[in-house]
Amino acid sequence: MTDFWSSWWAFAFMMTPFALCFSGVALSMYIAFGRDFDVMLARFEGSNWLKQQIPIWGTRHIPSRFYLVNTLCAAMLHPPFGIKRGLIDADEVRKFPRYLKCRMVASAWLTIIGFVWLMLAVGLLKLTKG
Repeated sequence: MTDFWSSWWAFAFMMTPFALCFSGVALSMYIAFGRDFDVMLARFEGSNWLKQQIPIWGTRHIPSRFYLVNTLCAAMLHPPFGIKRGLIDADEVRKFPRYLKCRMVASAWLTIIGFVWLMLAVGLLKLTKG
């Protein structure tokens, strides 16, 4: 099994989670700095959580936009949970643009899958080297 970790397959296996996470982050940045950000804010205008966060974080700087986008991406992964927690409104979720919801959900899933893959890969590496 130690031969596997010195092969190109191991390199590809260990680089894939970074590529997935980077893709998820890049998609979030695309949403945060494109016209999708304004569409997203306009569609969630009734969200009490968003009304609280915008005065605190603002919408002009990289970290604030990134935070708002990723929090709403997580809320869109499982809308009943976001609705129950008060992050989003059920009516706003129904009227939300499908193309943007797909981008937000894809961004969240790419990041989650990449992170879980990385943790499993590091665990396997530790088990085989130990």
